[in-house]
Amino acid sequence: MPRGATFRGQPLLANHQKSWLWGTIPVWETLHASRWPVYELVLSTNASQPIHEKCREMARKNGIPVRQESSARLKQLCGAKDHQGILALMGPFPYVPLKQILNSTNSAATGSGATGDVIVVLDRLQDPFNVGAIVRSAAALGAQGLVLGTDSQVGITSHVARSSVGTVNQIPICRIKSLRSAIEELGRNQYQILAATLDATTPVAEIHPQHSSQRRRYAIIIGNEASGVSPDLIGQCDTEIAIPMKGTAESLNAAVAAGIILYELTR
Repeated sequence: MPRGATFRGQPLLANHQKSWLWGTIPVWETLHASRWPVYELVLSTNASQPIHEKCREMARKNGIPVRQESSARLKQLCGAKDHQGILALMGPFPYVPLKQILNSTNSAATGSGATGDVIVVLDRLQDPFNVGAIVRSAAALGAQGLVLGTDSQVGITSHVARSSVGTVNQIPICRIKSLRSAIEELGRNQYQILAATLDATTPVAEIHPQHSSQRRRYAIIIGNEASGVSPDLIGQCDTEIAIPMKGTAESLNAAVAAGIILYELTR
């Protein structure tokens, strides 16, 4: 974020244009969760759907300024024409410490059942649409949290929030400089470290048998769209896992692969 990118003295998510979140569902989810700072809500003068009014009322309830502008002005502010008549000016995303995610899984460990605790680790993913889709799958399938690196890794941006349909507000997300140290910490907390790789020979379904009565802990690393998981992180893994492929395609999109793996590990 450029230095000096502020709104009334408060730090913004990014430069001013990239700090706008738009779309009715992402904005509503953000307002409803009340976790991610919203500095201002802007509605178009023709915004008349019930969800626009819900957002207006939620903003007012939370003391967030609301103003109306023309649809053309909203497009000028956010640089997009698909704003759906609503913009929210965002502050920095509220990442959480890794310890907070681990504490939440520790408190749930006394529960029974076959499902596993799963934390998703993202290694140098650069496509915001992939990251948003993975966040959405993680939230939908009951993962405990996500860990993002900082090296060549997209963070939680407006684009990521929109592609997640606002679910970035529903699951704890940690951003940490050293993924190596994060994986070491996960290992110390009895997580089985898994990496999704092209060369793996262990099908993901064999990691977590469907009828197992044992509660297990998994940290699944999803690597860069082009180069996959970093060799140094693979070296920290307990098992490399694969999704068996029956067709001619060599691999799956990172977000699709993550969704399949999450389903297998949490069912």
